[in-house]
Amino acid sequence: MEVEAKPTQNLKPLLPSNSCNDRRDFLLHLEAYLARRDGVDKLLKISRYAAKIAIATSLPTETLAPRLKAFESSVGLSRKAFRLGKFVQDINALRAAAGRPTSVVDLLLSAAAYGGEGVYYFLEQVVWLSKAGILSPELARRCQKVSAWAELIGYVGSITLKVKEVRKIRSTIGARRRTVGSGDSDDVEIRTLSDKLFLKQLSIVQDLADGLMVLGDVRDGKGFLTDPLVMASAGMLSAFISSHKNWTSC
Repeated sequence: MEVEAKPTQNLKPLLPSNSCNDRRDFLLHLEAYLARRDGVDKLLKISRYAAKIAIATSLPTETLAPRLKAFESSVGLSRKAFRLGKFVQDINALRAAAGRPTSVVDLLLSAAAYGGEGVYYFLEQVVWLSKAGILSPELARRCQKVSAWAELIGYVGSITLKVKEVRKIRSTIGARRRTVGSGDSDDVEIRTLSDKLFLKQLSIVQDLADGLMVLGDVRDGKGFLTDPLVMASAGMLSAFISSHKNWTSC
């Protein structure tokens, strides 16, 4: 049964008297964060890669290690189910990119970024149904290979687009500083653009970390960069960055 949300202003008298008026109450913020699918997904991601890091370090005891592996596998399967239908957002993003006036190169990069990610999310649903016992396990193995390549193509397109956006933001900040004077660090537009630039740079780092893990999947875990501890650390870095972005945006 769904509970009707109460207006948050009714809770203000209950907040501690020393809480800042311009900062949201932590529990209200946490409630909003957990109400989002991406918020819960990133918490699951942190849990999964924390278990992977523990397993890769060989620190768990012989009794604990199988439990961590079972937990990691269960969380991984839960994340696939939780992202049911997420490919639709990539379809809409691709439609929006096609409707904007843009260059052919940017349109192709958008097709690679959103198309690759959309194919990945769609095939992940097939993998989930297969691992849940509805479809053939052989189908899951074939789909995982295709989805890994699709995801890798998506990250190449996404990173390229974001690098171009970073250059554009830097150029805009430079032009604004020349207009208002280099000594004016309190300009609202410059601060806004600087915050946007920082988040975009974090997003590139996240894509690089995720891309490293996908590269390991494509290469079937072969090579130095596919070391389990390196892969798990990359996953944890990506999880923390995405959690931070979702926390600040909700």
